[in-house]
Order: sequence, then structure tokens, then C-alpha cells
Amino acid sequence: MQSVRQITDDPDTRVRTDLVKEVPQVALICQEAPHLFGDVLHNYMLQYIIEYLRDSDSQVRLTAQETVLTLIKKGLLDNNAIEVKICAAIDVLCRSVDFLTLGISLMIKMAPFIGKDLTEKLFLDRYICLCKDEVFCVRNISISHFGEFCGVVGRKALFRQLFPLYVDLCCDQVWGIRKACVDVMIPVSCCMTLQHRRLLLADLLATHLNDESKWVRISAFQILGPFISTFAEQFTDISYNQQGELVFTRQQDSGYSIRYSYEDIFPTKCRIRSHTLDAEDNSTKENFNSSVIVDKPIYEEENPEEDEFQEDDVSMIRACKSKIQKYVKMKEVVDDSDKYSPFLYYYIAPDLPPDDELVEAAKRSTAQNNKSRKSRNTSNKPSTLTDLCNEDKYGAGEFDSINYNKQEIVPNHLIDSFLSMAEPEHCLDMGADIPHHCAFSFPAVALTLGRKKWPDLQEAYILLAMAKQWKVRRTVASGIHEIAVILGKNLTADVLVPIHSSFVKDLDEVRIGILKNLATFLKLLEPRDRYLYLPMLKEFLATDNESNWRFREELATQLLETVRLFQPYDVERYIAPLSFTLLSDKVAAVRHVALSLVTKIVAYLTAHRHSMSRLFKDLRCSLGVYAEKWTGRQTYAFLCGQLVSNNAITRIKFSRELLPILLQLSTDKVPNVRLAVARTLLKDVVPMGPCWLDSEEVEEVEKILLKMQSDPDRDVRVLAGGKENPTQD
Repeated sequence: MQSVRQITDDPDTRVRTDLVKEVPQVALICQEAPHLFGDVLHNYMLQYIIEYLRDSDSQVRLTAQETVLTLIKKGLLDNNAIEVKICAAIDVLCRSVDFLTLGISLMIKMAPFIGKDLTEKLFLDRYICLCKDEVFCVRNISISHFGEFCGVVGRKALFRQLFPLYVDLCCDQVWGIRKACVDVMIPVSCCMTLQHRRLLLADLLATHLNDESKWVRISAFQILGPFISTFAEQFTDISYNQQGELVFTRQQDSGYSIRYSYEDIFPTKCRIRSHTLDAEDNSTKENFNSSVIVDKPIYEEENPEEDEFQEDDVSMIRACKSKIQKYVKMKEVVDDSDKYSPFLYYYIAPDLPPDDELVEAAKRSTAQNNKSRKSRNTSNKPSTLTDLCNEDKYGAGEFDSINYNKQEIVPNHLIDSFLSMAEPEHCLDMGADIPHHCAFSFPAVALTLGRKKWPDLQEAYILLAMAKQWKVRRTVASGIHEIAVILGKNLTADVLVPIHSSFVKDLDEVRIGILKNLATFLKLLEPRDRYLYLPMLKEFLATDNESNWRFREELATQLLETVRLFQPYDVERYIAPLSFTLLSDKVAAVRHVALSLVTKIVAYLTAHRHSMSRLFKDLRCSLGVYAEKWTGRQTYAFLCGQLVSNNAITRIKFSRELLPILLQLSTDKVPNVRLAVARTLLKDVVPMGPCWLDSEEVEEVEKILLKMQSDPDRDVRVLAGGKENPTQD
């Protein structure tokens, strides 16, 4: 340790970085042999790590943070060391403007590893103070991790301390704080119940959609679609996985989930990881695909004081609702220009005595209303969140009244705001990306509202499909198959088929959106609607840029899945010519997929006993011995091998239609062609034996292979079973 101490202050950043990287390995070695090394980690190394957390170099500080997390994750630090040393270091970091970001980040990342109880004990009060700090940048950095912190603490701390604080921050006078609150609203929503979303978060988002700051409005519209999708009745679990993706898990089947990626569109600052998913609960992980780890929402946590929490939730919601309404009224007073119009400013009310009869009637009416309101409040006071949702006159405020029956899944004012995103006039002051966000979230919103609400969405969807920006049209094209699943066959044929057909003739950047899901879309159509696409398939071969070979590769991949959707005659007439064109492509990757496509076509036609004389004739003409390019002749040899190995053709058809040309290619002038012939004969044809070749054909194949053993090319000789001849080479 004396030697280590000499290099801890090394001026070279790389030395300090490499030193702190080695600490977890040193700690493991010391743990395995404590009789040799003692408690080196706690006595020496931990102090070095804490010093590096305040290092002058950012890379050293980040490496030290990762080291601390690794030590905690592997259980190398006990609770006493975490509480006394690490938390004290974090407290120092959070008090410095230079190290504030690192301190909060370390606090948030440590929380899932140390558990709910220790997090609330060590970090909760400190984090709340940071969120209430007078300095703007401190509050802003703290709020950016609000969703992650909500996912770690317990239900009591979440509902009684953090969420009321979040409501206060959403009503902050500084627009930057309000924008930060909007950015984390989705992860915060994932920790709350459906009732909280309906009663509070929906109103909060509505205020931000009409915020006086342009940047707050932009952020609010960006998350509007994902927020609406959290109301979907099909899903109960809503959380973030380790890739920062929003995950919805279906109620009926715990093993089914969909991932809502925010890549390139929405901010991914936050990721929810609930304390209920730990090493003791491995059964939860096993129910899901290994690539998708769904964290259990915090509100499903079992609590014996459920009734008490229900009453506390109602009172908390009432208080937060009142704050939101006061904030909205205050903004209306400030922003209402009509109250400061010249007419009202210079207006002098006439000095007329009031009508005594009207005054007395108004007083009696007011007294009666107050009396009835008090009696109603004492007798029918809602005690649960469900009663609060069903209360008729509570919570409407200045917003539209919300019907929480099953028919009205989402508050109407949110739906209206979402549909307005498709209108070009609405986006003039907020940038051109708003329609893009609307198009990206449209399938999720349509799934949430269901097929019955499609008439309300149809006009906005058509506007997006006709948008001037090709990025918006590409996004619509990429998700049109998801809309088709929601609408069903009849509505898809009436509404989506014309839109889908128009995309076929659009830019390549838009066409690739429908091409990637072409087979899925065709499967959702009735046969009569599906056949309309057969003449249009050849239009995908024409691209704006011929070097865009991935477009043709994707076309071959999609055609693979569409072969069995059509009758044999239609496959031979429309799809087979396209496959031959792709089989002659100049890019090997395209030809490789086209080989599988032709093999599947031949197998499909053979299974239906369809005549293939025309198909084989075209195959021999385009790829046989008369092919202009040697790659075509090589592809012919590979195709014969795939047809035989996949049993896609009968023995008689192979011997009569394909084998003679294959044997002729054994003397081709290009070594690569002869190499492909030798590989096909040895690995595919000969192992089949008498099942595929009669005695005369067996003899002929053996003669050709024997002749190829003395081929001028070394690789052909070796593959055919011959020996190397260095002199000849």
C-alpha cells in the first residue's frame, strides 16, 4: 500500500484512471485471502477512491464512480462503509457546484443496489433539499433524475413526499424547471397508479401544453403520445428496462411485453428500476425474455396499511389538485390580455343603486348552495381513489370535464392536443419536429383508444401521411402495419390500403418504411386486396440510387415471407421474375437472400404440383452456361446445391432440368465457377446417392470429379479430392 500511495498522486491522468480501475479486482483478491492481506479495501483503497471522486480530471472521477458502484454491486462494501464514508463523500460532492452532477448521479445509481430502506434513510431528505434549492442549476440537475429516484423509494415516501414535491416543481416560476419536470413525467408516471395519472398528471401535462414558454410546450408535446399510451387497458405493468426503453406488459399474459424505444426521438435521461426486483425475486425475471427485464411498478407493492394509504392518497390528490388549479388561474390572470383591453381600462361603471330584490335573492341562493355543499361533503366524501375518479364535480377545474368510464379511456383534452400535432399550422411556432413525434406515437395512441375511436383519429392520420416532410411520411409508413393490426381487415382495406399504395411511389427513404413490414401488412389483408399488390412489387426494384443494395436485399427478404400468401400461378407470374432479377444482382448479399427465395418458390410450386417448365427455362437462360457474367454461372451452381439439400425439387426434375447444365459448368473458364460446381457435387449431390442419381449419372459425376482433381486451379483440385502440386501451381 505504500507503493500504491506513491502513484495515487501521479500527474498522469492515465495512471490514476488505471489505478482506480484495478480496485475491484484487488478487493476480490483480498476477500479470498483475508489472512494474507487483511482489510486492505476499507483501510486503504476506499480512501483513494473517495479522493478520486473529487479529482481534477473528469475521466478519473467517472472511473471512480463506476468503481464504487461495482464494489457495492458485488457486496464488497458493508452498510457501515456506505453510510459513513461513501454517503459523506456524496454529501460533499452535492455541496459543490463543480461536482454536483457527479454527486447526484452516484446517489441515484447507488440507490437500486442498497435497497429501499437504506435509500430513504441516507438520500431521501438530501435529495428533496436539492430539488428545493434556490439555485436554478441545482434544482435542474436534481429534477433530471426524479423518475429514477421515484422508482427506488417506497410507496409511502413516493406518495407523501416526492409526488407533492413534483407538483410544486411543475408549477415553478422558472420555465427551465418546468421543462425539466416535463422531461421526466413519463418515468414518474410509470411509478404512479392509473388514478394518479387521470386525476393529476393529465392536468399537469395540460398546463404544460399551454405553457407560456415555447420550450416547455415543445417538450410537453413530445411526451404527449407516450403519456397517452400509459392509459392503455391492455397493459398493467409500465416501466423502463435496462436499455432505457419504455416497456408495457399485458395483463392477460405475464410473458408478453412490447418495448417503446425512445431512440433519436425522446429524451432517455431516466430509467426506472424498482426495489422489488432484486436478487431474491428471480421468478419475475424468468417470466420474461432474457433481453427484456421488466421492473415491477412501485404501486403494486404489498402494504398492510392499504386503507390508510387510500385515505392519504385522496387527501394528497385533493391538495395537489388545488395547487394545479391555483397555478392555472394565476397564469390566466397574468396572460389574459382581455382584462387589460382599453375598453375595460377606461370603462367607468354607472353609479346606479343595486336592485334590493335581486340582492336578497342572490344571498338566499348562495346560503342554500353552501348548506347543500357542506352536507354533501360530509356524507359523500370519497374515501378511495376509485370514488374520487367517479366524483362528478371534483377535479374538472378550468379543464374539460373528464368522463372516466371505460368508453373514455384518456382525458379528452389530451386527445385533442395530440391530434392538433398533425396540423401544419399548429407547428409553426414550435418547430417542424412536432408532426414527427405525432407520427411516431400514433400506433400506441391508436392501440390505447381502440378501433371504435378510429373515426376521431383518421383525419389526423391522413394529414400525417400527406405531410410535406419525408421524415414524417417515413415514420407513418414504418408503423402502418401496426395500425392495420388495430383496425382489422375491413377498415384496413378502406382506409390504409390507399395510403400504403401511395407510399410505394414515394421517395426511397419513405418506401423503405413500408418495405420492411410489407409481408406483415399483406398478411393482414383479404386475398382480394392482397392480389392488388402483385403488379406493384416490381416497382420496388427501381430505386433513386442504384448503389442502395440494402433496399433490394430487404425486398428479397420480404418476398420470402409472401410466397405462400398467393396462388402458385401468381407466384410464377409475378414473384419468380423478381427473384431471377435479384438472383442476378451485382451484390453478393442480395444474391445470397435471392437463393433462399428461389428455393422457396420452387419448393412451393413443387408441393402444389405446378408446372415449372417455364421457370426452369428462364433459370437456364439467365444463369446457365450462356450467362454473361461469371457470377451468374456461380449462382447457378449454388442454387442447384440449395435445391437438393432442401428437397425443394424432385429427382426427375433435377436430373432433366438442372443437372446437365451443372455438369457443363465443371469446365468453365473461371475458377470460382468450377469451385462452386465441385462444392455442390461433393457436399449436396453425391451424398444423396441413388435417391437423386441413377447409375449412369453417378458414373458421370464421378468422372467429372476425377477430372477436377487435376484442375489447373489449386483450390478446385483440393476441394475435388486431389492433391496439391506446387510445381504446377
